[in-house]
Amino acid sequence: ESWLGLEGPGFFNIMDWYLCFLCFISLAVSALDWRDLLTDDDGRKFGHFPDSLRLEMREEARKMFYFGYDNYMRYAFPADELNPHACRGRGPDVDNPSNININDVLGDYSLTLVDTLDTLAIMGNASEFKHAVQLVLDNVSFERNSTVQVFEATIRVLGALLSAHLIITDPLQPFGNVQPDGYDNDLLELAHDLGTRLLPAFENTPTGLPYPRVNLKHGLPTNSRNDTCTAGAGSLLLEFGMLSRLVGDPVYESIARRAVKALWRYRHASTGLVGNTINIQTGEWM
Repeated sequence: ESWLGLEGPGFFNIMDWYLCFLCFISLAVSALDWRDLLTDDDGRKFGHFPDSLRLEMREEARKMFYFGYDNYMRYAFPADELNPHACRGRGPDVDNPSNININDVLGDYSLTLVDTLDTLAIMGNASEFKHAVQLVLDNVSFERNSTVQVFEATIRVLGALLSAHLIITDPLQPFGNVQPDGYDNDLLELAHDLGTRLLPAFENTPTGLPYPRVNLKHGLPTNSRNDTCTAGAGSLLLEFGMLSRLVGDPVYESIARRAVKALWRYRHASTGLVGNTINIQTGEWM
């Protein structure tokens, strides 16, 4: 039996891995007895979902996703996210630029919609995926006076655009026909634009480690901090590397590789471990 009427090579494996993760969250919230779930009638422990429970939790995960997505589209789009308390959209805190809890993530580029694209495809909703892609193309621009964290913009926006592009252009179409009419690498062009706007963060640092934030319109902020977290410097290779391979420009992959090598170079001499925060000018752990 196919899930949501979809069939295709590898579809169930991808779905099961993804939805099992969501199922664990759902189970924790509903306070089920884990001992009953992870033991058989003889008390032997194992990590297997009975088919009935797997299907039940898969449906719960689907409901959870659409509860969030539908309410975002109803009350918040085209803002970055839904403020659940006020039940309206929320974007960057322009009145308080130092509010990095908000401004690091929200860049005035319909973040939730962009971040949701690949999930719509995995959920098997081809029609809504195509609709969402068109909304992104019609509404999202990175010509914004927004100072965002390089790490957040990379994993949530650059990664989302690249993954949606790869899903669209996959010749196997494992999630059904998700190719929008007339699609011409449009999401890849957006990703290329964003990647280029993030490049100033990597420039003019003696260590090769990137600045933590960049202004999408003006480049490096004048009051930039000289410290960044390990993940912010060392986990960008997947997205930047994929961007380089797709557009045929090695610069994105090379700067991300340089940052990873810098972290390795500055690891602790005795333990080989790295810290949490590092000075991008000196390579000293803070």
